[in-house]
Amino acid sequence: MAAPRRPSDAQRAIRTAASGPVLRPATEPGPDAVTQARDGSEEDPRPAQAAERGKPTRITIDLAAELYSYLRGYARGRDIAAADVVRELIRQMRNDPDLSARVTAELARRREALAEAMRAARE
Repeated sequence: MAAPRRPSDAQRAIRTAASGPVLRPATEPGPDAVTQARDGSEEDPRPAQAAERGKPTRITIDLAAELYSYLRGYARGRDIAAADVVRELIRQMRNDPDLSARVTAELARRREALAEAMRAARE
């Protein structure tokens, strides 16, 4: 059986740009994994309809193992559901323009870092 291949420097750069560091307590929110930004044209119209009826809309997100572990530990340590943590983070971002701006800037930075790593990988 052949030995597993080691990732190239370019592959490691892409993985690093895509995953970023883990959130740490008592620090500024760090970057999350961002794979692709949507322009809104692909959005499903059903969430707006569900909101009108007052019925919650279920979403699914993929988290890096470190982010999942942090979220789970954070929620368990406070005896609350992880979904409640995510809901409150969304509310905070909606109601705090400074937080929203920081998140937007970080997403743009991560998108650019990923694009740069991908350009480097092609060279």
